Amino acid sequence: MYTSLGSVPSNLDLFLTFQGNVSGDAIYDATHALRAYTDNDIDFDINRDNATTSGSALICISGYIAG
Repeated sequence: MYTSLGSVPSNLDLFLTFQGNVSGDAIYDATHALRAYTDNDIDFDINRDNATTSGSALICISGYIAG
């Protein structure tokens, strides 16, 4: 996953943990704690190092509003 902080790129490598199979699909989980501050939208770009198979991602952001 990579994003940016202003005009500075910020790269976060997520390591996947296999959780099991559901209906023939492999399920993996990755968790990374970070602090994110923004006055705008937060954009994510998820990509794979495997161009052969497709995948999907769900991103969950939880926390509180500081202000």
